Amino acid sequence: MQRANDPSVGIVRSLCEQHLPRYEYTILKRKLQQLQGGILWRHLLKDYFPELRAARVVLVFDKPEVPAQPEIQETPETPEVEVPVPIKVPRREILSVKTNMLLYGFYLPGGYDRWCPIPNIAVEYYPLHGHFTYGASLDFPWYQSYNKFKFFEVRNYQLEARYYFRSGDVNLRAPGEGAAFRGWYLQGYANIGLFNICFDKDTGYEGEYLGAGVGAGYVLPITRKGHWRLEFSLQAGFVYGKHDPYQFENLVNLDYHDKLYYYRWSGKASDFKLRQYRFSWIGPTRVGITLSYDLLYLKWKKKGVSFRNYEFQCEE
Repeated sequence: MQRANDPSVGIVRSLCEQHLPRYEYTILKRKLQQLQGGILWRHLLKDYFPELRAARVVLVFDKPEVPAQPEIQETPETPEVEVPVPIKVPRREILSVKTNMLLYGFYLPGGYDRWCPIPNIAVEYYPLHGHFTYGASLDFPWYQSYNKFKFFEVRNYQLEARYYFRSGDVNLRAPGEGAAFRGWYLQGYANIGLFNICFDKDTGYEGEYLGAGVGAGYVLPITRKGHWRLEFSLQAGFVYGKHDPYQFENLVNLDYHDKLYYYRWSGKASDFKLRQYRFSWIGPTRVGITLSYDLLYLKWKKKGVSFRNYEFQCEE
Protein backbone atom coordinates (compact mmCIF):
# COMPACT_ATOMS: atom_id res chain seq x y z
CA MET A 1 0.00 0.00 0.00
CA GLN A 2 2.96 2.29 0.70
CA ARG A 3 4.52 1.61 -2.72
CA ALA A 4 1.17 2.36 -4.33
CA ASN A 5 0.80 5.61 -2.33
CA ASP A 6 -2.53 4.32 -1.04
CA PRO A 7 -4.23 7.03 1.06
CA SER A 8 -5.46 4.40 3.55
CA VAL A 9 -2.01 3.05 4.39
CA GLY A 10 -1.75 5.14 7.57
CA ILE A 11 -4.89 3.87 9.28
CA VAL A 12 -4.16 0.27 8.23
CA ARG A 13 -0.62 0.49 9.63
CA SER A 14 -1.91 2.02 12.86
CA LEU A 15 -4.42 -0.81 13.42
CA CYS A 16 -1.82 -3.47 12.61
CA GLU A 17 0.70 -1.97 15.07
CA GLN A 18 -2.03 -1.88 17.72
CA HIS A 19 -3.35 -5.45 17.45
CA LEU A 20 -0.76 -7.70 15.77
CA PRO A 21 1.81 -7.67 18.62
CA ARG A 22 -0.98 -8.98 20.90
CA TYR A 23 -2.12 -11.58 18.35
CA GLU A 24 -5.59 -10.00 18.15
CA TYR A 25 -6.24 -11.12 14.61
CA THR A 26 -10.00 -11.41 14.95
CA ILE A 27 -10.33 -7.90 16.44
CA LEU A 28 -8.09 -6.46 13.71
CA LYS A 29 -10.15 -8.08 10.97
CA ARG A 30 -13.44 -6.88 12.48
CA LYS A 31 -12.21 -3.25 12.73
CA LEU A 32 -10.95 -3.28 9.15
CA GLN A 33 -14.33 -4.57 8.00
CA GLN A 34 -16.18 -1.81 9.87
CA LEU A 35 -14.09 1.14 8.62
CA GLN A 36 -15.67 3.40 6.01
CA GLY A 37 -18.80 1.27 5.96
CA GLY A 38 -16.88 -1.71 4.53
CA ILE A 39 -15.42 0.23 1.58
CA LEU A 40 -11.85 -0.13 2.86
CA TRP A 41 -12.27 -3.91 3.39
CA ARG A 42 -13.58 -4.45 -0.13
CA HIS A 43 -10.64 -2.36 -1.42
CA LEU A 44 -8.17 -4.64 0.42
CA LEU A 45 -9.93 -7.79 -0.84
CA LYS A 46 -9.80 -6.62 -4.45
CA ASP A 47 -6.42 -4.89 -4.77
CA TYR A 48 -4.05 -6.46 -2.21
CA PHE A 49 -5.21 -9.79 -0.79
CA PRO A 50 -4.97 -11.76 -4.09
CA GLU A 51 -1.26 -10.94 -4.38
CA LEU A 52 -0.57 -11.56 -0.68
CA ARG A 53 -2.31 -14.94 -0.79
CA ALA A 54 -0.58 -16.12 -3.97
CA ALA A 55 2.14 -18.75 -3.64
CA ARG A 56 4.39 -20.42 -6.17
CA VAL A 57 6.48 -23.51 -5.52
CA VAL A 58 9.21 -24.57 -7.93
CA LEU A 59 10.98 -27.90 -7.50
CA VAL A 60 14.43 -28.17 -9.05
CA PHE A 61 16.31 -31.43 -9.04
CA ASP A 62 19.07 -33.16 -11.00
CA LYS A 63 18.30 -36.43 -12.67
CA PRO A 64 21.10 -38.83 -11.74
CA GLU A 65 22.74 -40.78 -14.48
CA VAL A 66 21.97 -44.47 -14.35
CA PRO A 67 25.09 -46.54 -14.97
CA ALA A 68 24.83 -49.04 -17.73
CA GLN A 69 24.04 -52.54 -16.57
CA PRO A 70 26.23 -55.35 -17.81
CA GLU A 71 24.51 -57.75 -20.11
CA ILE A 72 23.71 -61.12 -18.61
CA GLN A 73 24.55 -64.00 -20.83
CA GLU A 74 21.88 -66.66 -20.69
CA THR A 75 23.23 -70.15 -20.38
CA PRO A 76 21.40 -73.47 -20.61
CA GLU A 77 22.22 -73.99 -16.94
CA THR A 78 20.15 -70.86 -15.90
CA PRO A 79 16.46 -71.90 -15.86
CA GLU A 80 13.71 -69.34 -16.28
CA VAL A 81 11.68 -68.69 -13.12
CA GLU A 82 7.98 -68.01 -13.55
CA VAL A 83 6.57 -65.49 -11.05
CA PRO A 84 2.95 -66.29 -10.12
CA VAL A 85 0.52 -63.48 -10.98
CA PRO A 86 -2.24 -62.87 -8.40
CA ILE A 87 -5.78 -62.68 -9.74
CA LYS A 88 -8.84 -61.10 -8.14
CA VAL A 89 -11.39 -63.75 -7.12
CA PRO A 90 -14.93 -62.76 -6.01
CA ARG A 91 -16.12 -64.17 -2.70
CA ARG A 92 -19.49 -65.75 -2.04
CA GLU A 93 -21.90 -63.84 0.27
CA ILE A 94 -22.67 -65.70 3.49
CA LEU A 95 -24.70 -63.19 5.58
CA SER A 96 -26.80 -60.11 4.79
CA VAL A 97 -28.40 -57.38 6.91
CA LYS A 98 -31.71 -55.83 5.97
CA THR A 99 -34.49 -53.51 7.08
CA ASN A 100 -38.17 -53.28 6.14
CA MET A 101 -38.62 -49.74 4.83
CA LEU A 102 -42.42 -49.87 4.96
CA LEU A 103 -42.38 -50.07 8.76
CA TYR A 104 -40.77 -46.63 8.97
CA GLY A 105 -43.98 -45.15 7.62
CA PHE A 106 -46.24 -46.77 10.26
CA TYR A 107 -49.12 -44.66 11.58
CA LEU A 108 -50.93 -45.61 14.79
CA PRO A 109 -54.62 -44.56 14.87
CA GLY A 110 -57.29 -45.09 17.55
CA GLY A 111 -56.56 -42.17 19.86
CA TYR A 112 -52.79 -42.25 19.44
CA ASP A 113 -53.09 -40.56 16.03
CA ARG A 114 -49.45 -40.02 15.16
CA TRP A 115 -46.66 -41.28 12.93
CA CYS A 116 -44.70 -44.02 14.71
CA PRO A 117 -41.80 -45.33 12.59
CA ILE A 118 -40.91 -48.87 13.62
CA PRO A 119 -37.12 -49.45 13.75
CA ASN A 120 -36.30 -52.96 12.57
CA ILE A 121 -33.31 -55.05 11.56
CA ALA A 122 -32.91 -58.56 10.17
CA VAL A 123 -30.14 -60.93 9.10
CA GLU A 124 -30.20 -63.80 6.60
CA TYR A 125 -27.67 -66.64 6.45
CA TYR A 126 -26.87 -68.19 3.05
CA PRO A 127 -25.58 -71.81 3.14
CA LEU A 128 -23.20 -72.93 0.42
CA HIS A 129 -25.53 -75.63 -0.92
CA GLY A 130 -29.20 -76.17 -1.51
CA HIS A 131 -32.27 -73.97 -1.69
CA PHE A 132 -32.79 -73.06 1.99
CA THR A 133 -31.68 -69.94 3.89
CA TYR A 134 -32.25 -68.98 7.53
CA GLY A 135 -32.94 -65.64 9.14
CA ALA A 136 -33.88 -63.67 12.24
CA SER A 137 -35.41 -60.24 12.73
CA LEU A 138 -36.20 -57.74 15.47
CA ASP A 139 -38.77 -54.90 15.51
CA PHE A 140 -38.27 -52.47 18.40
CA PRO A 141 -40.42 -49.32 18.52
CA TRP A 142 -40.28 -47.86 22.03
CA TYR A 143 -42.18 -44.59 22.31
CA GLN A 144 -43.21 -43.17 25.72
CA SER A 145 -45.13 -40.04 26.66
CA TYR A 146 -46.23 -40.12 30.30
CA ASN A 147 -47.70 -36.64 30.25
CA LYS A 148 -49.88 -37.35 27.21
CA PHE A 149 -50.84 -40.89 28.31
CA LYS A 150 -49.48 -42.46 25.11
CA PHE A 151 -47.22 -45.50 24.82
CA PHE A 152 -46.18 -47.56 21.82
CA GLU A 153 -43.67 -50.14 23.05
CA VAL A 154 -43.17 -53.37 21.13
CA ARG A 155 -40.49 -56.04 20.96
CA ASN A 156 -41.08 -58.56 18.18
CA TYR A 157 -38.60 -61.41 17.66
CA GLN A 158 -38.93 -63.62 14.58
CA LEU A 159 -37.11 -66.67 13.22
CA GLU A 160 -37.67 -67.85 9.65
CA ALA A 161 -36.56 -70.30 6.98
CA ARG A 162 -36.85 -69.66 3.25
CA TYR A 163 -36.96 -71.94 0.25
CA TYR A 164 -35.71 -70.28 -2.96
CA PHE A 165 -36.85 -71.80 -6.23
CA ARG A 166 -33.43 -70.93 -7.65
CA SER A 167 -30.64 -72.90 -5.94
CA GLY A 168 -27.77 -70.98 -4.38
CA ASP A 169 -25.34 -73.90 -4.55
CA VAL A 170 -21.75 -72.76 -5.15
CA ASN A 171 -21.25 -75.66 -7.54
CA LEU A 172 -23.99 -74.30 -9.83
CA ARG A 173 -22.88 -70.68 -9.94
CA ALA A 174 -19.62 -69.19 -11.15
CA PRO A 175 -17.85 -66.75 -8.79
CA GLY A 176 -18.99 -63.18 -9.33
CA GLU A 177 -22.12 -64.23 -11.23
CA GLY A 178 -24.36 -62.24 -8.87
CA ALA A 179 -26.52 -62.88 -5.83
CA ALA A 180 -26.70 -66.58 -4.98
CA PHE A 181 -30.27 -66.47 -3.69
CA ARG A 182 -32.69 -64.31 -5.65
CA GLY A 183 -36.06 -64.52 -7.33
CA TRP A 184 -39.14 -66.17 -5.83
CA TYR A 185 -39.15 -67.88 -2.44
CA LEU A 186 -41.52 -69.45 0.11
CA GLN A 187 -41.16 -68.87 3.83
CA GLY A 188 -42.09 -70.33 7.19
CA TYR A 189 -41.73 -68.31 10.39
CA ALA A 190 -42.38 -68.21 14.13
CA ASN A 191 -42.37 -65.14 16.36
CA ILE A 192 -42.82 -64.00 19.94
CA GLY A 193 -43.14 -60.53 21.42
CA LEU A 194 -44.33 -58.19 24.11
CA PHE A 195 -46.22 -54.91 23.87
CA ASN A 196 -47.48 -51.91 25.79
CA ILE A 197 -49.87 -49.68 23.83
CA CYS A 198 -51.79 -46.81 25.42
CA PHE A 199 -54.05 -44.49 23.41
CA ASP A 200 -55.26 -42.17 26.19
CA LYS A 201 -55.58 -42.04 29.99
CA ASP A 202 -58.40 -44.62 30.02
CA THR A 203 -57.29 -47.02 27.25
CA GLY A 204 -54.05 -48.95 27.59
CA TYR A 205 -53.04 -52.57 26.98
CA GLU A 206 -49.92 -54.57 27.83
CA GLY A 207 -49.13 -58.22 27.30
CA GLU A 208 -47.24 -60.90 25.38
CA TYR A 209 -47.96 -62.92 22.25
CA LEU A 210 -46.63 -65.65 19.98
CA GLY A 211 -47.37 -66.63 16.42
CA ALA A 212 -46.41 -68.65 13.36
CA GLY A 213 -47.22 -68.66 9.69
CA VAL A 214 -46.06 -68.74 6.09
CA GLY A 215 -45.07 -66.18 3.52
CA ALA A 216 -43.85 -65.59 0.00
CA GLY A 217 -41.70 -63.00 -1.68
CA TYR A 218 -39.40 -61.97 -4.48
CA VAL A 219 -35.75 -60.83 -4.22
CA LEU A 220 -34.53 -58.35 -6.85
CA PRO A 221 -30.82 -57.35 -7.12
CA ILE A 222 -30.46 -53.59 -7.70
CA THR A 223 -26.69 -53.43 -8.29
CA ARG A 224 -24.54 -55.12 -10.91
CA LYS A 225 -22.86 -57.53 -8.49
CA GLY A 226 -26.09 -58.09 -6.55
CA HIS A 227 -24.78 -57.08 -3.12
CA TRP A 228 -27.68 -54.60 -2.72
CA ARG A 229 -31.17 -56.05 -3.14
CA LEU A 230 -34.84 -55.22 -2.72
CA GLU A 231 -37.27 -57.77 -1.30
CA PHE A 232 -41.04 -57.71 -1.73
CA SER A 233 -42.83 -59.98 0.76
CA LEU A 234 -46.14 -60.87 2.38
CA GLN A 235 -46.76 -62.98 5.51
CA ALA A 236 -49.93 -64.53 6.93
CA GLY A 237 -50.42 -66.64 9.99
CA PHE A 238 -51.83 -67.07 13.49
CA VAL A 239 -51.20 -64.84 16.52
CA TYR A 240 -52.22 -65.71 20.08
CA GLY A 241 -51.65 -63.43 23.05
CA LYS A 242 -52.48 -62.56 26.63
CA HIS A 243 -52.99 -59.02 27.86
CA ASP A 244 -54.43 -56.75 30.53
CA PRO A 245 -56.13 -53.37 30.05
CA TYR A 246 -55.00 -50.49 32.26
CA GLN A 247 -55.79 -46.84 32.95
CA PHE A 248 -54.32 -43.72 34.53
CA GLU A 249 -55.05 -43.25 38.26
CA ASN A 250 -57.42 -45.20 40.46
CA LEU A 251 -61.12 -44.87 39.54
CA VAL A 252 -62.30 -46.36 42.82
CA ASN A 253 -61.16 -43.33 44.81
CA LEU A 254 -61.46 -40.30 42.52
CA ASP A 255 -59.96 -37.98 45.13
CA TYR A 256 -56.74 -39.98 45.32
CA HIS A 257 -54.38 -38.56 42.67
CA ASP A 258 -51.14 -40.52 42.81
CA LYS A 259 -50.21 -40.12 39.12
CA LEU A 260 -49.83 -43.90 38.64
CA TYR A 261 -51.27 -46.44 36.20
CA TYR A 262 -53.68 -49.16 37.35
CA TYR A 263 -54.95 -52.38 35.80
CA ARG A 264 -58.63 -52.14 34.99
CA TRP A 265 -59.98 -54.50 37.65
CA SER A 266 -63.11 -53.96 39.69
CA GLY A 267 -63.22 -57.23 41.65
CA LYS A 268 -61.49 -58.30 44.81
CA ALA A 269 -57.78 -57.63 44.92
CA SER A 270 -57.16 -61.22 46.02
CA ASP A 271 -58.83 -62.50 42.83
CA PHE A 272 -56.69 -60.45 40.48
CA LYS A 273 -54.25 -62.33 38.25
CA LEU A 274 -52.06 -61.02 35.48
CA ARG A 275 -53.00 -61.65 31.84
CA GLN A 276 -56.62 -62.62 32.32
CA TYR A 277 -57.61 -61.54 28.82
CA ARG A 278 -56.87 -63.44 25.58
CA PHE A 279 -56.83 -62.45 21.94
CA SER A 280 -56.13 -64.27 18.65
CA TRP A 281 -55.76 -63.33 15.00
CA ILE A 282 -55.67 -65.28 11.74
CA GLY A 283 -54.77 -63.39 8.60
CA PRO A 284 -52.02 -61.14 7.16
CA THR A 285 -49.31 -60.38 9.67
CA ARG A 286 -46.67 -58.46 7.71
CA VAL A 287 -46.02 -56.81 4.37
CA GLY A 288 -42.56 -55.68 3.42
CA ILE A 289 -40.41 -53.77 0.98
CA THR A 290 -37.00 -54.61 2.41
CA LEU A 291 -33.57 -53.22 1.57
CA SER A 292 -30.85 -55.87 1.88
CA TYR A 293 -27.04 -55.57 1.88
CA ASP A 294 -24.46 -58.39 1.93
CA LEU A 295 -22.33 -57.89 5.03
CA LEU A 296 -20.11 -61.00 5.29
CA TYR A 297 -18.40 -63.09 2.60
CA LEU A 298 -16.82 -66.54 2.68
CA LYS A 299 -13.03 -66.77 2.36
CA TRP A 300 -11.88 -69.24 -0.28
CA LYS A 301 -8.16 -69.53 0.48
CA LYS A 302 -8.44 -69.56 4.29
CA LYS A 303 -11.19 -70.52 6.70
CA GLY A 304 -13.53 -67.83 7.99
CA VAL A 305 -15.50 -64.86 6.73
CA SER A 306 -14.66 -61.28 5.79
CA PHE A 307 -16.31 -57.94 5.09
CA ARG A 308 -14.44 -57.77 1.75
CA ASN A 309 -16.21 -59.31 -1.23
CA TYR A 310 -13.04 -60.41 -3.06
CA GLU A 311 -9.55 -61.78 -2.46
CA PHE A 312 -6.34 -62.28 -4.44
CA GLN A 313 -5.12 -65.73 -5.40
CA CYS A 314 -2.17 -66.85 -7.47
CA GLU A 315 -2.70 -68.97 -10.57
CA GLU A 316 -1.24 -72.44 -10.25
